[in-house]
Amino acid sequence: MQASPPRLIVHTLATLSLGAALGAAPTIPAPATSATDVLARVTRGDAGIESYTVPVRIDVRLHKIINLHFHLNGTQYFKRPDRLALDLHAMPEQYRELFAELGTPLTWPSQYDLRLVPSAALPVTYQIEGIPKRSGGVERLLVDIDDSASTLHAQWMCRGGGTIDMHITEQQGANGYDLPERAEADISSGGYLVHATFQYGTYAVNENVADAVFTVR
Repeated sequence: MQASPPRLIVHTLATLSLGAALGAAPTIPAPATSATDVLARVTRGDAGIESYTVPVRIDVRLHKIINLHFHLNGTQYFKRPDRLALDLHAMPEQYRELFAELGTPLTWPSQYDLRLVPSAALPVTYQIEGIPKRSGGVERLLVDIDDSASTLHAQWMCRGGGTIDMHITEQQGANGYDLPERAEADISSGGYLVHATFQYGTYAVNENVADAVFTVR
């Protein structure tokens, strides 16, 4: 029997570089007229990025009856307009589709039907809801954005009840790009509770990235 999408998430916790490529500019001018407009302003510091490669170290703490703690190392790839891949040692190829489905602010407009939704939470300035354009493991995306946008808060609600809650902290590169430096993710699904910390290394920006790295084999 094929595992449900939330179950796939549980069994590939350490492979989900959930926040990679979540680029954000230091400030978000207002007003914005649409969710797409908000995202365009959030990612305007990364407008010149056509591709990147970055090493990722993932620290995972998993709990269900017993606690497990382990580390993984891998490489994250991005290429415009909407290609995203994570290569982790011993990562099953079928899970690349699930990871790519989560996406980034640079890919969300092509992946999700987006809209601004009211938010009473402070200091949230904007809240964006995204519904996937194609059926898959993700049912709904919510993104909270405050005025500083130095940290981005994204939540994914998955089919079958699984949830992914992530905070991403940005670093400013030498060329003025704003790309993830660190991400903290809490994942809940099927009785599993997971906390994963993602640490991003030095980015190689606008170098050649082969299309083959995005192919699910």
